[in-house]
Amino acid sequence: MAGVLSQSISQVAILAPNWLGDVALALPSLQTLVKARPETTFHVVGRSSFGEVVNLLSTSQLMHHPCAENNRERRQLLQRINPDALMLFTGSFRSAWIVRGLGHIRIGMRSEGRGWLLTHAIPRGTSRPRPTSELYGDLVEVAVGRRPKRPESLVPKEPKLARSGIVLVPGASRDNKRWPESRFVALGQKLQASGHAIMLLGAPDEKARLCAMSEHILRSRVICENSLRPALTAIQNAAVVVGNDTGPRHLATLFGTPCVTLFGPTDVRWTPPATSEHALRAQPFAPGELIADDKPAAFTMDRIPTGDVLHTVQTILNQSQT
Repeated sequence: MAGVLSQSISQVAILAPNWLGDVALALPSLQTLVKARPETTFHVVGRSSFGEVVNLLSTSQLMHHPCAENNRERRQLLQRINPDALMLFTGSFRSAWIVRGLGHIRIGMRSEGRGWLLTHAIPRGTSRPRPTSELYGDLVEVAVGRRPKRPESLVPKEPKLARSGIVLVPGASRDNKRWPESRFVALGQKLQASGHAIMLLGAPDEKARLCAMSEHILRSRVICENSLRPALTAIQNAAVVVGNDTGPRHLATLFGTPCVTLFGPTDVRWTPPATSEHALRAQPFAPGELIADDKPAAFTMDRIPTGDVLHTVQTILNQSQT
């Protein structure tokens, strides 16, 4: 399959996902696109801070454009880019409406009744949990006839830099996805007592809460900046990242940093753990036909014991020293 984007196509606009983790999951797809179409410029339209993630691929073929505030301004931005084709890594009707009639080719998932706005509407395939990276892979396969590899480390680690410190990520997009803060504090205290530096990582609006937690973990460092660069540096150099099912876990995968991810009422099958990742689930023995998202009360985060998380982190640290 050659793909619907010809080798001679000049400009392609990509509507990036709305969440940090999904942008990280999309990097293998972006990498596959630029390798398959070396003469094409891909314009990635997304949140301004996400440009620092896109730039991890270090290629002039990818140009990041900060997303405008409203539909009219976003459409005007796309009109200025004047792409030959558009790829929608977003699944909303709104995104398809913004790109209506632009370009000769519009590729996206058939969802929310938006198929008529796309030239190539791709079925999601199943209502059962399916990895998000595979959905992105479907888009890329239609576009260039190649399928991205499973998300793994894309950014080589400087061999002279030894990993050190533990990054804790207590936040998440929803309250029920968060492991209790008291347990993060207890974990940080135990790891610090073993001689490990602790960093608390979060979004800018989480700074007050993380600072309050840091008062119970002496000498811990809080990282909550508008720029992603401090977070990327901390994750890249950390010995282990421990957090909920949220964006930093996928950034850890890009750097090959060992990660312990805590799963509650989000099914692990949506974003399966990478090779360097260790998943701890609220219900590790739940039957396969049960989807965690459908039964959140049965998958509460407090079911994950602090001792299990501590043991997993210590095992990773011990293995790194052998």
